[in-house]
Amino acid sequence: MGKLLLTIAAITFFLFLAGYTIQQRSIADLQSQLKPRIPVKPLSQNTQQPLSGPQQPSRLFNSEQNAIISEHTSSQQLPQVNWQKLAHVQIVTSHHDVCSTIMFFGDLARLKSPARRILLFPQVWAMEKQAAKHDLIDPYMDITRRLLRRAARRYKVELRPIASSAGQDDTSLASLWALTDMERVMLLQTPGLIQDAETLDAALAFTSPAPLTLLQQDTDLNLASEDLVLATPAKETHRVLTTNSFQNITSITSALHPAYLSSSIIASVGDLHNAVHPNQTAFLETPYIRFNDPKLPGPEWEVDYARVVRARPKDKDADWLWTKMYGEFAGRRYDICGLGLEVWRDW
Repeated sequence: MGKLLLTIAAITFFLFLAGYTIQQRSIADLQSQLKPRIPVKPLSQNTQQPLSGPQQPSRLFNSEQNAIISEHTSSQQLPQVNWQKLAHVQIVTSHHDVCSTIMFFGDLARLKSPARRILLFPQVWAMEKQAAKHDLIDPYMDITRRLLRRAARRYKVELRPIASSAGQDDTSLASLWALTDMERVMLLQTPGLIQDAETLDAALAFTSPAPLTLLQQDTDLNLASEDLVLATPAKETHRVLTTNSFQNITSITSALHPAYLSSSIIASVGDLHNAVHPNQTAFLETPYIRFNDPKLPGPEWEVDYARVVRARPKDKDADWLWTKMYGEFAGRRYDICGLGLEVWRDW
């Protein structure tokens, strides 16, 4: 009887030990999945990189010389990035653009970007208004508010209603420079799909400081310089830009004399129309896929099938990528916003 009890006790102990081990491993895996992915600073070809591994004092030098070497080695370490001072920002001015914006933040959350997420929208959207008897009710306001609440709750998006001092909404591009609690902010034009958030975060964190940085425009690509905007917020810059002369990207560019980033971090769906046997792997690994297709109104619209057929790229490899991107956008739109495609009507 005693041997039986001892055997049962031993089996119970080993079962407990196995369960505890599995539980700890599961917790470690979960923590790893939830931990933000911190990008590494890109290596510079013009500077010598420090040696990896611990640097031990040399017996060939005295203590003073070793102290100088140690100080130099410490100065070569990568700077610490304060991700609370960096943010991905979106500006919405119409109800139609809200879902694409929330999808953008959903991609950042899914890919565990460590930067903050800020959404600027007209202040009137946040104001509760009691409708009078003959007032026209905005049919899209309820959906917009639902999506904004979802963004804040699910994707940790900071919702910031903005208005100018005159009481009119100031949701122009110039409002980026009003975010003076940030050191740098990035705006990517939507609609689009993020495939690699780490590269975007690296551009946000490690690009050389400048009041304004835009995308290097390539005449062969369906991209505009303002598809990516890096801004260094400052009160004086915002004051200058919010005058009547500096409201659009052209006037802002002339005022701030921007630096430029390589367009390799963004690809356009529109480029697939002229592609011949494109590298599918390289395209799908592009950090951000922008939907600026000259043959369709946008990925959020459902258009006549005959028009879709006419719009498809002629090259079969390009057509496969094109179809995949549109299908993936539709799937993410439903998963994140709970919305299907809207019906497009040619008026």
